[in-house]
Amino acid sequence: MSDVDFLANARAGWGDPPDWVVRLAEECGRSSATDVAKRLGYSVAVVSGVLRRQYRGSLPKVEAKIRGAFMGEQVECPVLGEIERDRCETEQGRKFFGTSANRAKLYRACRGGCPNSRLKGGGDV
Repeated sequence: MSDVDFLANARAGWGDPPDWVVRLAEECGRSSATDVAKRLGYSVAVVSGVLRRQYRGSLPKVEAKIRGAFMGEQVECPVLGEIERDRCETEQGRKFFGTSANRAKLYRACRGGCPNSRLKGGGDV
């Protein structure tokens, strides 16, 4: 457990932080910012930046990862069925590898009109 008050940091940065930022702060307080960052696939600097509202990257992507990893949000994947939102984000970010038929289907689905996809114009995240 850390001596850092992650929720106070979030309130200092956001004023009235959205629910997903509050959850991020709670998870950091429960374990550590390092553990949370690893679970999300980000660096500690990203987690800190989001909490302080100083992150300049894609907040919707980070929000989706938090909602899936820590808030139980799921989406319907056209290839895998119901999956966690953070896994959906991870699948969208993967490059093409023809290692399996499923991998190829996922790559095409993420870039071919899936309603959960954030990708525009078929490019990689």
